[in-house]
Amino acid sequence: MGRRKRKEPSGDQFVMAIIFAIGGLLYLNRIPLSAVIFYSFLVIVIVLFIRFTLSQSKIDEPLNFKTSKPKSKTSLRPKKDNARSKALPVITRARPSEWSKELISELDWRVFEKLCLNIWHLKGFSVKETGAGADGGVDFYLYAKATKQKIGVVQCKSWSKRQIDVKVLRELQGVVASEQLKLGLLMYSGILSKGAHEFMKNPAVSVKAQGGADILAEIGKLSSETQAELLKKMTVGDYEKPSCPNCDTKLVRRTAHKTGKQFWGCANFPRCRYTMY
Repeated sequence: MGRRKRKEPSGDQFVMAIIFAIGGLLYLNRIPLSAVIFYSFLVIVIVLFIRFTLSQSKIDEPLNFKTSKPKSKTSLRPKKDNARSKALPVITRARPSEWSKELISELDWRVFEKLCLNIWHLKGFSVKETGAGADGGVDFYLYAKATKQKIGVVQCKSWSKRQIDVKVLRELQGVVASEQLKLGLLMYSGILSKGAHEFMKNPAVSVKAQGGADILAEIGKLSSETQAELLKKMTVGDYEKPSCPNCDTKLVRRTAHKTGKQFWGCANFPRCRYTMY
């Protein structure tokens, strides 16, 4: 067992001890009891006066923060630097100043479709969208402005991360044959598969394909003012963020609860459950 600490006597106990000592000395010297009581009372008054004077002087003196009580947790927190406390500016990507093959490959599939449609419109053709969505077959038809006759069909594919299979070209070839059109065109951003390249070499195929470099060349045929206007029109808002083919709204980045993987989901979930990885 540990040794108990000895309790130090308080100031009041010292005062009482002094009073009794003085009283005892006076009594032993045969001083009358009334005189002992008087001198004891006088000592008590003097001690009380001294203590009152000391307490008033402590109240009146200014606070010394080095020896005062510790500050509360909130006061101990360091002051924020005004320069750092200001909100940092949001760094946004600068709008591109000119057309490039890289820019075309970064466009959202819906923006890419609008770009292809605008190119043909600027070339002097009437166009009509089918509203089929990202993977719903043909995207728009071409009409001659003079005769209003349907002359061609265009399929747009913005697949920068995967190859475009020959199946897409065969389906487009079937539309051209069934509707007896003069032109079937695949405008794409990405890479054609080996099978797609072999399919295009067949002389009987009435389908053509334009990749990113070909589309950039078509834009280069336009005037500088038209190119700038088209660039401004196509790069408004989140032109790189993918869109939902069902709702035609921008997708939202989400995280799967079970796997922790991120994916693109429709903002109208659960009404629309379209996802893209």
